[in-house]
Order: sequence, then C-alpha cells, then structure tokens
Amino acid sequence: MAAANPVSHARGIAIVVLGVLVLTPDGLLTTLVSADLWTMIFWRGLLMGLALTVFSLIWRRQKSVTPRALFTLPALAIAALFAVSSVAFVTAIVTTSVANTLFLITVAPLFAAAFARIFFKEPVTPRTIVAIIVVIAGMVIIFGDGLSRGNLAGNLTAVFAAACWAGSLVVLRHAPQVDAASAIAGGGYLIAAIALVVAPTLLLSPADMLWLGLLGLIVLPVSFGLISLGPRYLPASEVSLIVLLEAVIGPLWAWAFISQVPTVTSLAGGALIVTTLAVYFYLNRNGAPGA
Repeated sequence: MAAANPVSHARGIAIVVLGVLVLTPDGLLTTLVSADLWTMIFWRGLLMGLALTVFSLIWRRQKSVTPRALFTLPALAIAALFAVSSVAFVTAIVTTSVANTLFLITVAPLFAAAFARIFFKEPVTPRTIVAIIVVIAGMVIIFGDGLSRGNLAGNLTAVFAAACWAGSLVVLRHAPQVDAASAIAGGGYLIAAIALVVAPTLLLSPADMLWLGLLGLIVLPVSFGLISLGPRYLPASEVSLIVLLEAVIGPLWAWAFISQVPTVTSLAGGALIVTTLAVYFYLNRNGAPGA
C-alpha cells in the first residue's frame, strides 16, 4: 500500500475523478440501447474484458509481469467481487425501484471503511464518517421522490452489490502488486458468462453495436481501469465516495442530449454532494493517513 503523502493523495484523487468523468455517459448510452437487458450486459462485460485484456498485454510486456501473477488469490477475488457486484446491481434494478437501488448503493463507502478497518486495521477518521453520512443524505435528496420500500429481496441485493464493490476496492488497496486491468477484465468475462446463461439472444441492431461499442471498448474499460488505480493512493472509502459523483454528473448528460430535465431537489442534492466532497478533499489535501 502506498504511503500517504500530499503528492500521491492528490494523484489518486485526480485519477479517480478522471475515471468517474469518463464513466458519466454510461447512463445516457445505456438508455440508447434497445437490446434486451441481459444481452446488453453480455456485450458490456465481454467488450470491456477484451479492451482491458489488450491494454494489460501491452502493459505486462513493458513491466515483465508473468502470467502466473494474474491468477493470485487477490486478483481472482477482485474479478469475482467486481462481477458479482455488477450482476447484483442489475438484479436489484429489475427487482426493486431504480431510486432504491441507487440510494442503497451509496452505503458502499461505509462498507469499504468497515472492511478496511476489520481486515487490515486501516484507521477511519471521524471526518471520513461525517462525509459519508452527508453524501448519503445528498443521495436521499436526489432520489427522495422515488424512494419506496420496494421489493425486500431487491433492496438487499442492492446492499449486497454495494458490499461487493467496496470489497473489490479494499482488496485493490491492499494488493498493489495485482494487475488491476487484468483483474477487472476477468470480472468482465465472468459478467459475460453469467449473462450468456440468461440472455434470450446475442443479436444486436447496428445502432446498438455503436452504443455498446462505445461503452464496452472505451467508456467502461477506461473508467474502471482508472478507478481501479485509485486504491493505490487513497483509502477505499475515499475512492467509493468519489465514485458517487457519477450519480450526480451522469444525469446532466441526459439533460443535455435527451432533454431529461433534473428536478430542483436533484440539483440541490447534487450540490450538497459536490460541496461536501470538495470540502472533504480540501481538508485532506495533505494526504493524512486514514483521512
């Protein structure tokens, strides 16, 4: 795990923020795909896996990484946790409300802080806990109009997805020797394998090929590749916090391109989240351990 210092801390924030910015068109591009949900998931996972594999092969040649290093326990754990989190997220979306799912996913930073503390004795400051709570409050404001009790199994699945995502970030944080690109690529292939079992067809229209090509070959591999580098410089709880910006910025793409105008409450919740994160990382600009 990289030692905390102002330079590495700032680098980590920049890397994850850039990854999140690349990820933000995901929602817009997904809405443009007309294919069945599981067909879309299959191609997302497969194309992302292929793109990250190509990148990893180039990177490994430069770094002289042996193939055996790709099959270590941490690497396999990251791949499995990433894949299970993705499938659980989709399952939650189709079994409970979208608002419930997106709100419950915001507990990921709490899971990340807890896992890091329990398994790796990583300190968690009160400032981090306060930031997590305020960000969750912002998510409640954003999705408050659509929140409902929903389906209990779906709600629990969303929480499970958050826990798996947090777990993958914590493992990445404490296994810096892992080739993150290959691990996430493995998760993509596992996602495709799961979707292959339930997808009614793998056929795509020309338009869907374009949108899924952009998603699977550019947006997803670049964004998750960058985000997976974040835990080398930041605690997993901080990475999880930054990733929540996607829920704030993503709807702005829909506003700009398909005229889905966000509500005043959504804008207020987003402003609260962005302000909280800006203040939090400004106060932690010196990269104090566990901040």
